[in-house]
Amino acid sequence: MVRSRRYLEEELTRVTPNSRSQWERGKQSMPGGVIKGAYWSPPHPIYMDRAEGCHMWDLDGREYLDFEGHHTAMILGHNPKQIVDAVTNELGKGFGFGAPTSLEAEIAEEIISRVPSIEKIRFANSGTEASLHVTRLMRSVTGRHKIAKFEGAYHGSHDALEVSTAPALDRVGPIESPKSVAAQDGMSRVSEEDVVVIPYNRPEYMEKILRQHRDELAGVFYDPKAGIYDIPYDFARSVRSVTKDLDLLLVMDEIVSFRAGFSGYQCVSGVKPDLTVYGKIFGGGFPVGVIGGRADLMDLFDSSLETNKLGQSGTFSGNAFTLTAGLATLRCLTPEVYEHLNLLRSALHEGLVNVFNSAEIPCCVVSEGALLNLYITDQEVHDYREQSLVDKELFDRIGLELLLNGYYGWGGLGLSLSLPMKLSHIDEFLDTMSSILSR
Repeated sequence: MVRSRRYLEEELTRVTPNSRSQWERGKQSMPGGVIKGAYWSPPHPIYMDRAEGCHMWDLDGREYLDFEGHHTAMILGHNPKQIVDAVTNELGKGFGFGAPTSLEAEIAEEIISRVPSIEKIRFANSGTEASLHVTRLMRSVTGRHKIAKFEGAYHGSHDALEVSTAPALDRVGPIESPKSVAAQDGMSRVSEEDVVVIPYNRPEYMEKILRQHRDELAGVFYDPKAGIYDIPYDFARSVRSVTKDLDLLLVMDEIVSFRAGFSGYQCVSGVKPDLTVYGKIFGGGFPVGVIGGRADLMDLFDSSLETNKLGQSGTFSGNAFTLTAGLATLRCLTPEVYEHLNLLRSALHEGLVNVFNSAEIPCCVVSEGALLNLYITDQEVHDYREQSLVDKELFDRIGLELLLNGYYGWGGLGLSLSLPMKLSHIDEFLDTMSSILSR
């Protein structure tokens, strides 16, 4: 029997009454009933009570295999012993000093040792903060105000970059010259004017646009969309080649793509940016943003210099719990861990292709490192516009079926893998998917 979306939503509401009640309670004190917009999903959010390894349990005691990983942040899974021990040890020292600690140099040296393009680093509270400070740095060092970014890329919630993240297709303009579209109401009137939008996977258009605006641009933000869009390494290399030729700063957004390998996407692809922003994994489950790059650029944040014109700070930037959890996470992320994650990802990628083919449902699977996305389409998905044309209705129904069967995380950033997962988890997921598609 084909199960309609309405039926599935009603069934989910029936089996998660405590989540429903908590949502109704939350609506009295929070817009939409939740503390942030990303938590909303129909028919109501599923409220989690606890997590361990690669599993979570909701308020109704239902168990889920977690493919969401706290927006891809929990690559080691939930409550890994090394992180718990490190944070517990730090708790005994104090909650905050308003002064530097030795942890700062330890994690800075760990990051620099892993990523060849990073010579110095600074910490912030989020990826949004990191990209905001980098934008200011780029404008300061070049004296130019416009920033180039790729259509469909998200670099944080601030007016300088939250443009053309998910624009309506009737507003995007021609692919060879995309329009700049503000992502939110209430943004600065110059937000659209100060952002130049580039299409993914069209190297000829990318180069033409950058050359046309070269004298206005401070630099380019590049999110490789690893495991999200099907973008070859050659395209990333062409972006680096053109920005070097035009003397434009290149910022690599590795907030998600650090899942691609031991040193992140830039080392897998062979691209060396001028600056990089990180987040998620680098905090080990705590709020984090990281800026790293060439020493001559990073030294513009040096507060000990009288000529310094840039401030970069924050009460909780580089707090001890983020630093200790982040350091422990990075030390756990050995090449062997990435080999395991790649094994899981390969099995999941191949298995999903086979399951959908057997069900005679067209699909495009994209994966990299510890992240995988599936689109219901018979076309390859190279960019935001192609992503926008896939079958979302069937995709959403599959997501509801998965929730009912104890799998959390379908959509958004895709299927996020974590260290505690085993091949048996992948096999069970594929069996469940086969049963869902048969309906």
